[in-house]
Amino acid sequence: MNRLYILLVMLLAANVAFAQQDSITAEDKAYTAIEAIPEIQQLIKNDTGKVWQLMMRTTRTPSANFKYYWIQVGQTNKERFYTQFNFYVDPKDFEVYLLDTKTDSIFTVPQWRLRYP
Repeated sequence: MNRLYILLVMLLAANVAFAQQDSITAEDKAYTAIEAIPEIQQLIKNDTGKVWQLMMRTTRTPSANFKYYWIQVGQTNKERFYTQFNFYVDPKDFEVYLLDTKTDSIFTVPQWRLRYP
């Protein structure tokens, strides 16, 4: 009985670890999609890290009632994070959208470029 219990626990632990690995991989792909945007590449290239450093952080992950990765890009120092961009990334195709927090609207990258040249 003990061996069966131990085997069951090991199988459950392996399943949880595998599920977490898939989640991390999808989130990494979302970050990669954002890093591919030329405007973000320029920010990364120009990041000196002297006082403020460029940083990306996940604000929200996909769930039953929210279908995107919400990733913020901004500058940080020891005391605060200043958001410059809010991105939604669709985990199905890794399409990147920008969230305009003033109007609560989302735009594709080409739409955003036309709207905010």
